[in-house]
Order: sequence, then structure tokens, then C-alpha cells
Amino acid sequence: MPLDQQTGVRVYQFIVDRLEDRRHEHYPAGREAYEADWTAAHDLEKDFAQAVHADDPATAEQLLQQLMDMAAPWCNHPHHPANQTRDKHQADPTVPGARS
Repeated sequence: MPLDQQTGVRVYQFIVDRLEDRRHEHYPAGREAYEADWTAAHDLEKDFAQAVHADDPATAEQLLQQLMDMAAPWCNHPHHPANQTRDKHQADPTVPGARS
């Protein structure tokens, strides 16, 4: 994945969308867990953006990995960032060399 601000936003938004789904599934319970997870994802995305802006690829890579770790529970979701190509389309597993 490229180390740019769009990547951080894309991964962050995926996480927030899944957290929203989870919150709706468990409503009215789960508000505190949602807020804690949302805050953690938001802070990571903000720190990632700052590392990218500061041209600190080592820190950016570490923070992106932490965001991806947060997204890991939904790795089979069709919109998971790891399942997308650079042009933001789903990878085609029938194409040689495509990520699945």
C-alpha cells in the first residue's frame, strides 16, 4: 500500500464504517467500546498523516500497520483495504498476479 494520506483515510474510513455496523448490531449496548475504538482509529490516522507529511516513512509504515491490524477482524469483507487494487477496485483473483 502506498504511504500517502489517501491510504490512511481509506483504511480509517473502512474501520469507522465497520465500527458503525458493529454499533448498530449491538445497539443500545456497545457505545463505550465504539467510542474507544473510534478514538484509537482516529488517533492512528491522524498520527499517520503527520508522519507522511513529515516524510517519516518508517513511522508511517508502523502506523499504517497498526491501522491494518485494527481492520484485521474484517479481512474477509469485500471492501477491506487489502482487497483493493491501487485504483480502488476490487482485485480480480482470476487475473494472474492480482492480489486476493
